[in-house]
Amino acid sequence: MSSSRTQMTVSELNDEIVPRLDLIERLISTTLASLIETTDSAEERERREDQKRRFELMLLSIRMNVASVTRRHASVIRAFQNGDRAGSSILQLDENEAIAMDNAKTLYEQVKAHTRA
Repeated sequence: MSSSRTQMTVSELNDEIVPRLDLIERLISTTLASLIETTDSAEERERREDQKRRFELMLLSIRMNVASVTRRHASVIRAFQNGDRAGSSILQLDENEAIAMDNAKTLYEQVKAHTRA
């Protein structure tokens, strides 16, 4: 898993990752829940429920790692949000956090694809 990026900017975290996680959560709870409720096929319902569980588990893991990043870099994030652009806005990610950020992008694409299907 060495292909994961080891850093990201505060802007990427605030403007891309967090809003996408919020969108993923809404899409999971609305779109997949609706598909589960409206299907007549027990097989399709089970498949969608399994899909929803997998997405929710991945989302939980990603959110836990986002929380880790924000705790470790709280002062940098706070300064950036308060308009201090003079300091570095680069956040160093540990291996798990880096994987989670990659997974966030992948999950976003997967959920978008499923809502179009």
